[in-house]
Amino acid sequence: MSPNLVDRWTEENNNIAKKWKEYESRRPPIQDIKKHCYTECVKLQQKVQGLPAQTGHLKLELTVAYNTLLFSLSCGTPKETNDCINNILIRALEAVCKQVPSYDLVPLWQVVLKTFGGTVYEPWIHKLLLIQWAVWLSECHYEGILHLLLQVNHKSAPSGDLLAETRNLTFSTEEDTSLLVALATKDLKELLYVCTFISNGVAQIKKEKYIEALVVLQEARTQPSPRALLAHVHMLTGLCYAKLQQPQSALQCYRKALEVDFNCHRALYQSSEVYRQLGNTNAEIEALHLLHSAVMLHAESDPSSTSMPLISPDVLLGSKQIDFICQIPSPLHILHTLGCRCVLSDRNSQGAEYYLDLLASLQSDSKQMPVSDDLSFPRIPVIYLEAAFALLTAKRVWDALAICDEVIAKTADLIPERLLISPSMTVSTELIPLALEADAPEEKLECVLWSGAAYFLQGQAHLQLKDTKEALTNFTRAINQLVKACIKQKVKDPGDYRGAVDHTMKFLEALKGKVLAFRAVCFAERGQLKEALRDFQLSLQATPGCRNTEMWLVEMMWRLDRKQEAAAMWTQILNSTQSPTPVDLPLYLQTWHEDPTAFDLSSLKSKMEEFIQNSFVIA
Repeated sequence: MSPNLVDRWTEENNNIAKKWKEYESRRPPIQDIKKHCYTECVKLQQKVQGLPAQTGHLKLELTVAYNTLLFSLSCGTPKETNDCINNILIRALEAVCKQVPSYDLVPLWQVVLKTFGGTVYEPWIHKLLLIQWAVWLSECHYEGILHLLLQVNHKSAPSGDLLAETRNLTFSTEEDTSLLVALATKDLKELLYVCTFISNGVAQIKKEKYIEALVVLQEARTQPSPRALLAHVHMLTGLCYAKLQQPQSALQCYRKALEVDFNCHRALYQSSEVYRQLGNTNAEIEALHLLHSAVMLHAESDPSSTSMPLISPDVLLGSKQIDFICQIPSPLHILHTLGCRCVLSDRNSQGAEYYLDLLASLQSDSKQMPVSDDLSFPRIPVIYLEAAFALLTAKRVWDALAICDEVIAKTADLIPERLLISPSMTVSTELIPLALEADAPEEKLECVLWSGAAYFLQGQAHLQLKDTKEALTNFTRAINQLVKACIKQKVKDPGDYRGAVDHTMKFLEALKGKVLAFRAVCFAERGQLKEALRDFQLSLQATPGCRNTEMWLVEMMWRLDRKQEAAAMWTQILNSTQSPTPVDLPLYLQTWHEDPTAFDLSSLKSKMEEFIQNSFVIA
């Protein structure tokens, strides 16, 4: 082979490496430069491999292959990378006239490492070994990596432990100044070392072996690594402490992760989870707010303004591992959680603003919709109803009315005149879409609930405006919607549907009880006591055991001069040990501090005790 040809190819190789080094620290569209370098490397490799393999230019060929594979890890396909490794190993054996035992990578590597062990070519073979390690690590193929490291370590009594073999790995990271590489062997080895420990730690966490994971991650933390990777280590360590019921230690780790790299968004998310468990609502909301701001800022940032390493840890850890490490809710989910937590902690104005932001996001960008989010996300009508509830608590009545109108309009055509629900009807547990589907019976049932709830919230809005007439109209409309859903065979306990009818039916019954109670209060305020008495009785049929409604019923009987009946019911209530079956209601059906059905017991108590005492004396 002509020395001039070797010199020319060497110069080409070095120019590619220099070009990458020159652009690596800059901030242009680096991915384009990376692809360009990859293309140039492939062309050069094709030139070199156009000649028979020879020891005279083997170092050059191995160096060109190493550079090509470095770029291939992020620019090429897995098949291209594996084919390239296989091809160069075969050519290396051919260069020393060694028979190729197999085209399978494991036995091929075994022969290559044995053939070139102790020779001048060994450091260049080890460069390729690091690439193979990277490929198998991204695929979580730990057995293959262990086999390679056992061959390199030449241990007479191998431990069979990948992490132990990784710790004991000692091989030359020698570089030839005449043959430049895009990434030094030492740097790649260090990156692989820490990523192997992190990958193992994630695997242990997934198996719920948190103590074992902590040991591995503690060692990973002591190794040199990029800031983002170190932040991931701190975050995973905190995750283990949180699972081991050590919240303060977990929070310290999450704080360290954010100090190292504020873009470690899962550390912020996990912090909010710990604060929730500790009952520190203010800290939880603050963490979620910071998380949403950070995620949106990251989404809006220009990718070309951020430098990208030649080999990202994301590539080495593989998509499944990195998805686990970086898993956070979608921006919409974060906004929804913020709105809920604020409303439930009486930060009503703040909660209303978050819900309005959420509605604006839903309307402006449907691509944000988390249809496959691991975390549950409410249906669109539910979000609208929750937003209306939040606005009511913030006394933004007209905004709440307008949002309820949206729900009513969207569900109007989907509700049948009569919807019979059989106890034997099974409701699909599959993921239902966020939009509305008109045909499914469970969808129709949901629409009845949503429409009824919208009218109910509008009735509450008019009560805030002191307009009892319009409130009565809306409560009546709500009842008219709810009675469209009818159970063929009524069960005794609305909280026990034995799995035959889903939670929607429980919500319908609870809502019916609430609407009737609210309408009854309106009738009472307007002096229509008989109508109020009827609605309170019907409310108790829908939701038995509600103490507020029972007290109102006694009050109505008293005002209607049915004092003996009132006293009898009062006594029955006091002696009753029955408590209502608790139903975990959605946010938009929950009671807030301005609930007009709340009853002042003191006045009624004194009246009833005096009447019963006087009746007893007379008797």
